[in-house]
Amino acid sequence: MKKSLLILTVMLVSIFTFGQNVKLEIPIVKTGETLIYVEDDNDVVIDSITVSISTDDAEQENDEMDTLIDDDLDAGWEGADGDANILTNGLRFQNITIPQGATIDSAFIVITSHEPKTVEDVAKLTIAAEAADNAPTFTMESLITARTKTAATVKWDVAEEWGLWTTHKTPDVKSIVQEIIDRSGWSLGNSIAFMISGENQGVTEFENAREWESFENIADPEEGGDGANHAERVPRLVIYYTAPTYTLVVPILKTGETLIYVEDDNDVVIDSITISISTDDAEQENDEMDTLIDDDLDAGWEGADGDANILVNGLRFQNVTIPKGAIIETAYLEITSHEPKTVEDVAKLTIVAEAADNAPTFTMESLITARTKTAATVKWDVAEEWGLWTTHKTPELKSIVQEIVNRSGWTSGNAIAFIVSGENQGVTEFENAREWESFENIADPEEGGDGANHAERVPKLYVTFSMVTAIHESTIYSDALSMRVYPNPVQSSLTVEFENQGLSKVMVYDQLGRIAKQISTENLTATFDVQNLQAGMYYIKVEQNFRTATQKIIIE
Repeated sequence: MKKSLLILTVMLVSIFTFGQNVKLEIPIVKTGETLIYVEDDNDVVIDSITVSISTDDAEQENDEMDTLIDDDLDAGWEGADGDANILTNGLRFQNITIPQGATIDSAFIVITSHEPKTVEDVAKLTIAAEAADNAPTFTMESLITARTKTAATVKWDVAEEWGLWTTHKTPDVKSIVQEIIDRSGWSLGNSIAFMISGENQGVTEFENAREWESFENIADPEEGGDGANHAERVPRLVIYYTAPTYTLVVPILKTGETLIYVEDDNDVVIDSITISISTDDAEQENDEMDTLIDDDLDAGWEGADGDANILVNGLRFQNVTIPKGAIIETAYLEITSHEPKTVEDVAKLTIVAEAADNAPTFTMESLITARTKTAATVKWDVAEEWGLWTTHKTPELKSIVQEIVNRSGWTSGNAIAFIVSGENQGVTEFENAREWESFENIADPEEGGDGANHAERVPKLYVTFSMVTAIHESTIYSDALSMRVYPNPVQSSLTVEFENQGLSKVMVYDQLGRIAKQISTENLTATFDVQNLQAGMYYIKVEQNFRTATQKIIIE
């Protein structure tokens, strides 16, 4: 049955919510090369060829390993009287970029038949995977069946007719993949090795096995093929999963302490109190810093005739544990009002962040507005009525946070400093500013408070993020395409140069896996405009002749 190859031998809220469904497609990939000698009819070597090989697909017959280099893979049962064989094959897929905590929605292996089969050739197969955090490649020294198997298994009774080089897929193997992803030692980018085993089906005149193309497949000219290796026929694993999202809640934190003196009505000191303070919230009036210790923070405009003030405040959040490369799903600031406001007190605010990898705390020696600002900004026109100590939140700030975590120097645990600025709204009888509680807030007894500091009213940063960007960096077929992309970072026009001429499909993906731009060309170069795309990190993927290349780009 088998044919040998003739020529090619802070507060981190531990809640998972689930975001977008993601597709991951991974083929068997090259693990090395070998030299093949070509002989003439007289067994004289006339040429040699270096070919790509993979030890990530393998075959076992009964209790003996077969060669690791072959043009097909067998699984099932050969039940001829006196020559019975159980056939098992192994398929290892590298760089499975699925994070722990993901939910596997479906998974299957796509294969291409190596030869036709009839409906009588029923193969009773069982699929499992190696119960390992990061499965190693196959070797001739160790049986496929010697590997520890997952508890999850899937039965596959293959009874349909197969043609030559027709595409087929296994039943859903999501339970197997989920078991591996849920292992405590699983890491994004690890490998999964599947084992597909036949079983004893008794003596039979039928060949109860199925053969499919291997990594080293060759379309045999004697069977109508073109003599070429076909990368598109290599086994591949397709997984649909829902990426987990993580929610961070980060409050303004204590940065120090100070001594407060308590005086009587005659200004005589009668007591002293040590209180916690924070220099991570601050206020600026026009071009002058206000005190860093106050019970409220103002932002907006005071437009009284002869006494006009633009009010700015800064809010710095430490220990923002968002990994580099994360996708920001949503972000906002939650604040608590310091005093009531009417709908007439409209404050026109602009929110940015300091364009820094790790923003420092505020000081009296440096203006908040002197900090370098992010390109991303968010307008916030506050026009609703506010009560006393009522909770409010800003508009969506994910573009600002995304810009910060995309910075080359960003590290999980760094700090982000937001700047909330008012603007000149002209002379007005209204106070076009809003005040909210600071770190040092005190519920004033004269205004109905209890005289205590309330930690629950401190400004907080809420961020929900996911980790799915790495999916676009997987090579879809065995031999990666060579390309050159420039300039990178890019502001207007992006150019892609290809290694070879041919029909090339160029796709630009955003961080949610959505196609933001797509073109096709038969030229050696392609240039296209990216000015209409929002600044941030993207992935450019090129497909040409069943080969692909992927590269990360930054649009400024």
